[in-house]
Order: sequence, then structure tokens, then C-alpha cells
Amino acid sequence: MSKLPAAGRHQNIVSLVNGGHGMSIAAMAEAFGVSTETVRRDLVALERNGALRRVYGGAIPSDRKAPLEDRVLMERAGKQAIGRKVSSLIEADQWIFMTGGSSVLAVAEAMRDGPTVSVMTNMPAIGEALQAGQRHRVHFTGGEYNASSKMLIGDEVFDAIATCSFDLSIVGVYGLDERFGLVEETRHNMRLKLQIVSQSRDAIYVADHTKIGAPGRYQSIPFKDISTFVTDEQLAPRFTALLTEAGASILYPDTADDATFHVSSAAENPDHE
Repeated sequence: MSKLPAAGRHQNIVSLVNGGHGMSIAAMAEAFGVSTETVRRDLVALERNGALRRVYGGAIPSDRKAPLEDRVLMERAGKQAIGRKVSSLIEADQWIFMTGGSSVLAVAEAMRDGPTVSVMTNMPAIGEALQAGQRHRVHFTGGEYNASSKMLIGDEVFDAIATCSFDLSIVGVYGLDERFGLVEETRHNMRLKLQIVSQSRDAIYVADHTKIGAPGRYQSIPFKDISTFVTDEQLAPRFTALLTEAGASILYPDTADDATFHVSSAAENPDHE
């Protein structure tokens, strides 16, 4: 792409980011034929105008509350790769809680024909994805249906899980903050994730790369309580260190084949920029 004036470049950046096609700062710089510093200045200006949200290494859509049908199309290949990895970790007859979210939905789709399990969820679409294979038992929490998030919310959700003891919880990530760990936008989701993790023998956290560095209003799971973190792109060194030094395993899709994964170590030194 030839160099554009700032106004034209800004329009193209907004279109790419809010269209769900995540790009790193380095990729934007290459695409527009400008320096990474120019892109950073562009992102600052665009964020100030409310056009997008900056995160470490790039930007995410300004409206992170987009309907589920829109979110499932954002970073779809990465979410599908995450789904395949997590499904490979599932064991037969496990009792699993799956939170809502587009990444967790991708996990459910990948689990469809996998080992037979019992799942509780507050997201009907997850149950539908699992039942497409007609092999899993699915339990819904009950609660008020939120048409935008496609999730069940309210006291009934907490009542349903109050006496449960799960083998595993699969937890969608709203944001990974370098100071607080996992963060959430709502108190309901913050409470729910804290509770299900406390009632699970193990937990797997799933996040596509746009969630890394994304802010949230409420602190949820601290780094020290994260055991397995699955994401679609190599983390920046500081996030790798924060997770691995706290004892977490980080699972990635291999760059050559997104169906092959490896575990990160603190000695690796990846950087998107």
C-alpha cells in the first residue's frame, strides 16, 4: 500500500481494527509504509477520538461489547486454533464449567466430537455447539437472558453453581492487565469467574491476542492463580515473564501449523513490535 496522508491512513486503521482484523503496530507500519512511531502517534490520536482502543502492541475495537455474532467473526482463525488446543486437553467424563464468550464458544465447537463430558454453562450457544455432536451432557445455570452477550446472568447463575465441584473450568478472558492479571468489565463476570475457579480442581484461561493488555473495570484472577493460559500469538516478553514467573504454562499455536502447540518458557524473548 502506498503512503497515505494522515486522514486517509486513520480511516484505514479504524476500518481494519473495528472490522475485527487485528494488526500489530509493526504490521500496520509495513502496510502503510510508515514508521512504527508514526503508527503509535496515529493510535494515540484515534483513541483520543474514541475510534479504537490501544493495547500493548496494537489496537482493539472501541466497542468491546459488540453482539456475539459479530465477535465470533473477529480473530476467528486464532480462536479456532485456541479451541483445537483446549479440546485436546479434555479428558473423558470430566465435569466442566465453561464461561461465556466467543473464544470459549470456539472451544465448545472444537469439543463437539471429542471425549464425552458433562458441561455446565451460562451461555446457551455453548450448549448448542456441544450438543451438535450428540455425545455430551449439558446443564444450563438458569438466569436472565442477556440478548447482547447471549449469556445468562443474575442470582440464579450463582445459585446453580453454589454446591458444584468441577474437575475443570474453561474461562474466557476479557483482558489481561500487567498489574492486576485478569480483569473484567462487569461485577457479575468478575464474581462468577472467581467463584467457579475456586470450585474447580483446575482451570484453563483462553484469550486471543487482542485481550492482552486490554483494560477492565474490575480485578478478577491474579497472575499467581493462573495455571494454564492459551492464546493465539506470542506474548510480549513482559507478559510472558509475569505469567511464567507466577507458575503458569502458556500454550501457543505454532507459527508453521496452527494445530501444533508448544509451551512457553520465561527464557523465550518474543516481541510483536
